Amino acid sequence: MTNAIEDTNESNLEEQNDVIDTSKIEEAQATQNTSTNEEKVQVDMPDKIGKYKVIGQLVINKIGVKKEILDRTENGSLDLSVTKFYGPNINEKGNFCITGHNYKNMLKEVKNLKIGDTFYMINKEKQTKVIYKIFDIYTCKPTDLECLDSRYPQSKEVTLITCNPGAVTRLIIKAKEA
Repeated sequence: MTNAIEDTNESNLEEQNDVIDTSKIEEAQATQNTSTNEEKVQVDMPDKIGKYKVIGQLVINKIGVKKEILDRTENGSLDLSVTKFYGPNINEKGNFCITGHNYKNMLKEVKNLKIGDTFYMINKEKQTKVIYKIFDIYTCKPTDLECLDSRYPQSKEVTLITCNPGAVTRLIIKAKEA
């Protein structure tokens, strides 16, 4: 009888050793999209602009841009602010693409940005701010969608997309978490 109890206890110990601690996995997944450069901030943004949900804010101090980011790209949303065009949620790993018109009160002055300049985005829901540093600037045809690809898939990236004068080409500004 004693041997049967010892065998059962050993079997239970082996089973316990095989159990995965899911709390550590969940904790790792929760912190997967955070970084040491992510800062908690107070958020003062409207919930909506027109019929579009505000998901965050783009701030480019060098050129005086402070625009709410709307949740989707349509003709109506582009007339109101900059918009999410493609990618993950704001300030998460992957390439978050923002588009906006080349108007004076939108993204007209992004043409004055240089490689090495910085800007930041605020995630409205999570109330977090991440600073991004520009690493590439180029033009392409409107049909060239390569700009949507992430150059650094394990990092947080932002791509700003606007028209060049005449709307024949697009100005692309790519940035990575600083």
